[in-house]
Amino acid sequence: MPIVTTSVELPGLTAEDVWPTLVDFARYPDLMEDVVSVEILEQGETTMLSAWKVLLNGSEFTWEERDHLEPPFLIRFDQTDGDLDVWNGSWQLDSSGAVLVARLTVKFDIGIPSMSEILDPIGERAIRANSIQMLNAVRAIASSRAKETAQ
Repeated sequence: MPIVTTSVELPGLTAEDVWPTLVDFARYPDLMEDVVSVEILEQGETTMLSAWKVLLNGSEFTWEERDHLEPPFLIRFDQTDGDLDVWNGSWQLDSSGAVLVARLTVKFDIGIPSMSEILDPIGERAIRANSIQMLNAVRAIASSRAKETAQ
């Protein structure tokens, strides 16, 4: 089963700066070209149920996922319903180095074993491109928010 991990550095930002943007899934369609819609179906203190519609390589995929917000700055997600057999992973803010890093890890299975040799690499490329777009958008919005707060 393919696992795709992407990350971006967030120089000049703290995890506290970025976290509000990262967990604001409902705003993602306004910020990210390939995210068609995100609807928050349930909102708890440490969990959410969200419904996603995303373009991957021009194809629309939909799913619902259970999101677990874990201290200090980690979101784990598992598909509860959707187009793929498996869709799970995590968003993490890592401040252990000199610069804050946002990391998105996705494990997926398209669910067509006879076509996995062909479809998995296509899925990996599309998920990596989409993930980088999402992480860059998070960086841009968090940077903008941090600048507004500093003024």
